[in-house]
Amino acid sequence: MHSFWVFLSAIGESRLLVPAAVLATLFLVTSERVTVFKWACAFAIAALVVLISKLAFLGWGYGWEAIDFTGFSGHSMVSAAIYPVLGYALGNVHSERSARWGAAVGALLAVLIGISRLYLHAHSPSEVVLGLLVGGIASSVVLLKWPAHRSGLRVGAVALGFLLSAIASYGVAPKARAHDLVVVMALKLSGSQQPYTREALNWKPLTW
Repeated sequence: MHSFWVFLSAIGESRLLVPAAVLATLFLVTSERVTVFKWACAFAIAALVVLISKLAFLGWGYGWEAIDFTGFSGHSMVSAAIYPVLGYALGNVHSERSARWGAAVGALLAVLIGISRLYLHAHSPSEVVLGLLVGGIASSVVLLKWPAHRSGLRVGAVALGFLLSAIASYGVAPKARAHDLVVVMALKLSGSQQPYTREALNWKPLTW
């Protein structure tokens, strides 16, 4: 069972999903320019929100101790922002009903990936739930206004995108995680020698 959750967590990695999403947009841009633009903007904003939350805690110790929050779960956000959209695009090739089922399956997969992060003790419940929420908002921006006509990605294009991404993720590409890069960025910006951790006693509360 442990390997199952590890696998789910792996397919929620940004180094796997982002290249697949980029390739997917290349096949959509000729027929769905407005859709692709909205998706790209929504995803960029969601990614920025996640990045800022992580930098704030890792570099300066800003978090929400009451709910054990140190930053939005990147795996959860990326999965919720991408999988439902890809599922909808695949289903939309056949019918609107298939598109909705595809989006539902993508959303379920995103939730399972979020659960895997809890199982592996990588995030707290608040971080996963809020990460899914941010990603869900990003995908909803597109899904709620997707044109009803049959258009979308060809199965082969998506399969190729995931295949290439999977090869890069597990074999060819360096095994650097996005989190490691964020840690380096946080230390550079804050000037700290060590990143803040969840176990730190001197959390700085968020003020609104």
